[in-house]
Amino acid sequence: MQMEVKRTVPVKLDVPDERRDDLHTTIDQFNDAANYTVENGRNDDGYLILNKSNIHDEVYYDLRDRTGLPSNLCIRAYSKAVEAMKSTVEDWKKGNSRPLPRFNEPSAVYDKRTLTIRDRSATLSTVNGRVEAEYVLGDYQRSYLDDDEYERRMGTLHYRDDEDAFYLHIVIQKEIDERDGNRVLGVDLNLKNVAVTSTGQFFDGGELLWGQNHYFRVRRSLQDKGTRSAKQTLRQVSGRETRFVLDRLHTISRRLVEEAVSHDCSYIAVERLTHIRDRMENRNDRIKRQMHNWAFRELQEMVAYKAAEYGIRVEDVNPAFSSQTCSKCGHQSSTNRDSDGWFACNECRYELDGDYNAAKNIGKRLITVPEGKRPSGLGDGQLALKSGTLNGTGDYTPDDPSGSADRESTDKPRPQTRA
Repeated sequence: MQMEVKRTVPVKLDVPDERRDDLHTTIDQFNDAANYTVENGRNDDGYLILNKSNIHDEVYYDLRDRTGLPSNLCIRAYSKAVEAMKSTVEDWKKGNSRPLPRFNEPSAVYDKRTLTIRDRSATLSTVNGRVEAEYVLGDYQRSYLDDDEYERRMGTLHYRDDEDAFYLHIVIQKEIDERDGNRVLGVDLNLKNVAVTSTGQFFDGGELLWGQNHYFRVRRSLQDKGTRSAKQTLRQVSGRETRFVLDRLHTISRRLVEEAVSHDCSYIAVERLTHIRDRMENRNDRIKRQMHNWAFRELQEMVAYKAAEYGIRVEDVNPAFSSQTCSKCGHQSSTNRDSDGWFACNECRYELDGDYNAAKNIGKRLITVPEGKRPSGLGDGQLALKSGTLNGTGDYTPDDPSGSADRESTDKPRPQTRA
């Protein structure tokens, strides 16, 4: 079977000075068109219009009159608004309070009619004709743009205020064969350890949390000042923080996929993220803030698209009680795990790091999904461990036939008890 691989490649644009205002105005009017759609996209009964054909009849001609946008950019603007409104309505149906979307980010969505993507330049439709801009490329961007297997689909124009620069985020796509095999890598996410795998790899979150705390203190200081220059600096700091976090997440996600490849895994099992912050055990204000800013979903999305390059599928499972359940005997108790994160089963006395135990449970839940609901191709799944595998009934098979079941345990030591 084949799977679709999509990539978004951010490319810096060398925009002629005399055309920069045209791009700024186009972005402003694009956001105005999207906001107008949200404000006026209702039927006679007052309900939001979530069908793009119907929204066209309601707002398209108004958008042409109130903006200087070309026809297809008007369509992209109201389409973006409709997708955001659909997401909001879905949240309302789940009982979640959420305001209607508002668009103020400096960006505009382009398709093949409004954007021509060449090897080293692009032309974009604007309120004042088309603008041609050369690319400013690094090795990363070249590796994708020069790959003939990828089809260039569309792009989003972004303006980064802290750099005073325009970027084109180019979406590319190709088909790739799914990886054969039934080995699963389990992954647990947390704050102290960003990620822990069923093979015993720990990705420490200390640097990331330090960075988030640092930027939080800087933002708070700037907010207290409240001056115009402080507000401008605040926007620049927010951009730097975002890139800092994304850079770390890219590194962690790449290493997670490399771990899956090195253990010949065809699947990566991750925890379903619904209410993840509510499930965290820590409750002090600093930890709550870190949870609020934590990019759990971004990390999983990065893992998924990096894994797709290798034909590896990422599947989510219900993580309920994964930190309280013994990955060896299945006994569940809230007292199995102590405040330092160490797991010691009250039933069978099995001991190991709590996050590592949870990673194994998450992987086991994928291979024990009922056969009719199991991902196609998984069959009798095998959970990848440090030096072997476990099947759905808990039988251990070492990679080295002379090995023993004890070799599955992590070498991470138990935390020292404080005096």
